Amino acid sequence: MKKQISLVLAALLSCTLLLSACSGGGGAASSQEPAGEPASQAGEEAPSEEPAGGGEAVELGFLDVMPSPERTEFLKSQLDKFHEQNPNVTFTYNSVPWDDAYKKVVSMAASNTLPDILTGDVTFMLALAPMGQIEDLTEMWEGSPDYGDLSEATKAASSLYTYEDKVYAIPDGYQTQGIFVRTDWLEAAGYKVEDLQNWNWDQYFEVVEKLTDPTQNRYGIAFRGGGNGFMRFYEYLASELETPAIFPGDNDTTILEDPRAQELFEKFYGLYKNGQAPKDSVNWAFKEMVEGFINGQCGTLNQPPEVTITCEQSMEDGTWTVLPFPSKEGAQKKVLLWGQTAGYMVSANCKDKEAGFDFIRYISSPEVNLEYCKAFSGLPLYKSTLNDDFFQKGAMKGYADALLADNLAYLTQPTELTQWGYFLSEYAKNETQKYMTGAQDSATTIANLNSWLKENYAKDIAGK
Repeated sequence: MKKQISLVLAALLSCTLLLSACSGGGGAASSQEPAGEPASQAGEEAPSEEPAGGGEAVELGFLDVMPSPERTEFLKSQLDKFHEQNPNVTFTYNSVPWDDAYKKVVSMAASNTLPDILTGDVTFMLALAPMGQIEDLTEMWEGSPDYGDLSEATKAASSLYTYEDKVYAIPDGYQTQGIFVRTDWLEAAGYKVEDLQNWNWDQYFEVVEKLTDPTQNRYGIAFRGGGNGFMRFYEYLASELETPAIFPGDNDTTILEDPRAQELFEKFYGLYKNGQAPKDSVNWAFKEMVEGFINGQCGTLNQPPEVTITCEQSMEDGTWTVLPFPSKEGAQKKVLLWGQTAGYMVSANCKDKEAGFDFIRYISSPEVNLEYCKAFSGLPLYKSTLNDDFFQKGAMKGYADALLADNLAYLTQPTELTQWGYFLSEYAKNETQKYMTGAQDSATTIANLNSWLKENYAKDIAGK
């Protein structure tokens, strides 16, 4: 396993495109769909292979963990298109909000009640694969006729969706982080957007401070104090230390043990403690952060390009834009997060596994994947579709330009840790919130986070 991760990292460092997660994110502002809704009929028919399954009628359950009205409509339409081409296969669509999804999916796995097909990021895969709850997709994925057209970045992405050298999830696209800014606020504060195209972290902190005016209920940052908020600090810490890994060496020493880590921790969380973020953002996750930006309460927002859709729908033209991710001043490498918005998985108890595999082949095809990425401002999986005009203009071009920089270092997540998803969504959230509310000092918080990482290194990595 250790060798596998090293190979993946080497592949990442040779990529010219950067991928994004969600890390801890989700789609546009999330909402839960009613359970058990049939997929709606819509859209033109996309190419498909032979009818799925053995011809016998089967109804498959589909679970999406990143719902939004737009994403739900798209996925339902694709479920229906697949049904049109494979009349023996019907679907029941369900969803669960991102912030509750990890615990609910793991609970379903423990009770052996996972749906036939589901979405989830790498943390979900790492929880489900060791339990034997999802299917090995390696042969299906690498045997696809379109596999040779995948970008190198996508191949690296799919490599991170592995457990014991087997692929268990197929990425739906990839993204990276950028800083959404209120251009009207910037101009009022004396800044020009064009002067911040290559900004560093010191300038970022300065901008956040200058955009803060509590008397007008304006704050410089939509802060993520809730689940997965640790990732925002990790991005900053790794960038400032130019160390894009939780475990920088071939041992259990963590990035938090760097002598500068505590100071950087205090500076980053000082954005909240010093009043540059709304007080209730101690509990904010994806949805609240996005709402805080679009409703005029916060002047900056750290999010991937999928959020451009929400901004286009909810904000006036010319009042916002996206700046490249900040970097350390004078750094030789610009550290950026990369990852998928989600991956598709087939449950081990899927009622018709061949039908499940065929659906994933369908929704991952170049034509459907391009349609998906256009709809949600993601970056497509295939080289042949990256040249589409959609990715060469507007907000997406800004992201693409950042990804094509020649000095990138890719921020990795320790996906070898089977409880990494729990760490982000629960443990790190609880520890950092203790610091944010004054219940615990920074030294204790750093020590607790570090101890958890080292203990889980010993359990999941050491000796393997």
